[in-house]
Amino acid sequence: MIKTGISSKQELRSRHLAYRDSLSLRERKEKSERIWEQLKGERAFREAVNILVYMDYRSEVMTTGLVEELFRLEKRVFAPKVEGMDIRFYQVDGMEDFVSGYQGIREPKGCPDRLFDLQRAKKEAGYILVPLAVFDRERGRMGYGKGFYDRFLAAFPVLSSAGLAFACQMAGRVPVELHDKKPDIIITEKEIIR
Repeated sequence: MIKTGISSKQELRSRHLAYRDSLSLRERKEKSERIWEQLKGERAFREAVNILVYMDYRSEVMTTGLVEELFRLEKRVFAPKVEGMDIRFYQVDGMEDFVSGYQGIREPKGCPDRLFDLQRAKKEAGYILVPLAVFDRERGRMGYGKGFYDRFLAAFPVLSSAGLAFACQMAGRVPVELHDKKPDIIITEKEIIR
């Protein structure tokens, strides 16, 4: 049984991140490609005009190849930039639009006129990819503890969303709180959880 205290959440996150970290680079690449194939089969993803991506960090599901493919498909791609206690998404047109940002993660340069805003979100179909540290079958999720994606998803409820993770990151139950936002689906290399 999982306790819901802060230390138990940290232990749960640490344990499942260690499982993820134990995957070799080759395994992560192969599993990431399987995840992309399942994602590309999702109708809401295919029909979205705006795709909000995250740039992979450490041992996360790799997204760089997917982002490059989205550029070739001429999708409108937005990537996150940490600004204070929030993330904002800015449009990027190629890999040259990225710089090293928060904790060394690739971020867009962040021109104000390229900001993804609520007006655009309400007018054009959008889809956001969410990185996960731990998840469960009920789509409960834990990130890294800063709440960036929970706050963003709360402000942009019109977006369709998919959490991307490796199957080894699944827990029996993730302790969730009222402010925690569940993605519409979670995609692993083995399945799609709806």
